[in-house]
Amino acid sequence: MLRAASLKRSSRSFAAAVLFVVGIGLSHTRADDPSRFAKWEHFVIAESLPGSAWGTGGIGVGDFDGDGDLDIALSRREPETAYWFERETDSTWTRHEIASSERLKRTLGAAALDMDRDGSVDVAFRGVWFKNPGKSRIRGTTWKSFGYDGGGHDVIAADVNRDGEVDLVTYDGHDLCWFDPSRSLSKTTVVQGRNDHGGIAPHGIGDLNGDGRADIVIPGIWLENPGRPDAAWPQHPWPHLAVERASYGTSMRVWVADLDGDGDNDVVYSDCDTGFSHVYWVENGGKGRHWGRHRLPDPPGDTRTGSFHSLAVADFDRDGRLEVFAGEQEDPDTYMTSKGLLPMKPPGLKERGVIWARAKGPDVTFTPIVIHEDNPGWHDAVVFDVDRDGDADIVSKVWNAEGPKYHVDFWRNDISNR
Repeated sequence: MLRAASLKRSSRSFAAAVLFVVGIGLSHTRADDPSRFAKWEHFVIAESLPGSAWGTGGIGVGDFDGDGDLDIALSRREPETAYWFERETDSTWTRHEIASSERLKRTLGAAALDMDRDGSVDVAFRGVWFKNPGKSRIRGTTWKSFGYDGGGHDVIAADVNRDGEVDLVTYDGHDLCWFDPSRSLSKTTVVQGRNDHGGIAPHGIGDLNGDGRADIVIPGIWLENPGRPDAAWPQHPWPHLAVERASYGTSMRVWVADLDGDGDNDVVYSDCDTGFSHVYWVENGGKGRHWGRHRLPDPPGDTRTGSFHSLAVADFDRDGRLEVFAGEQEDPDTYMTSKGLLPMKPPGLKERGVIWARAKGPDVTFTPIVIHEDNPGWHDAVVFDVDRDGDADIVSKVWNAEGPKYHVDFWRNDISNR
């Protein structure tokens, strides 16, 4: 659990941050006690966001003001406004308004990237992106908005075509699309006609067959990147296990990474948008054609689980091997139970943030360590090096609060360097 001291209040894109946290170096020696993974310091970025209705979109991460450190962006359905938070110190963040748009009433995901290739980090939500006015005018200036034909439950940034520039990838549960900002935001539909709730965020993209191209994972299939914008993406199965009677249908958080260190990328995923979720890693047996699914142990404590709507894979202790983080979202929604579906979380559950620490030795086994419980947010949390000390930190938000306050939180990683 968090230390007593943690009770204090308080690159340029998320894609770059993802690459960083997956590849953190070998500067520390692994200790024997897995409980060290509970060493986090908690700071509050915003104790209470504007509005009292459910729905907080984001989080986009980037150096929006060009001062060398990372800031965050998010949106609120009420009052249909996007904001960016300027990091001053770990405990002090200043909120700035980006702009308002009626399109933000339905937004969920977000990505930070240079949409117009002018050198400044912009932010994209569902169906709308906002142009960064530049570091000389960013404070107090409304960002210009632009609509685009995409977005949905998942909005991520990744270099799809290997041109060295970050692109926009969106999935609304039906159509999976990628947009190339280098070609006037040209749209390529990768697959359509699906019936998922969500399934590519936060990092469901990576080379699965060893051809050097970025493939994309959604529930049950992975899409092979053909290397040409006008070509079809071949579909291949992988053993996703859907939750029966899930609150909002099939939905997952996903991360492509070489979890077992054997030289090819695996799939790590968590059930989300439903209670009674679990976390899995799916072993790539070779070129994405053979797979083995492994369920990670549920966290200790309450044997019921909530919706693991936050997921990340990173080397949290910098020993050269990857761990898995997942968090049960703060959300009292039980509306769908009237239709015979599962509640978003079991009544009375105190939601947990969990790190699965990999055991020493050749076997790929993990021990769940609870780093926090009860009302943390844990909705689409992002993992990146906030304080620039070389390790992976966490920023989380709340989607549907169990109270009047919609909060945003920063969790500083103190595992190995303090």
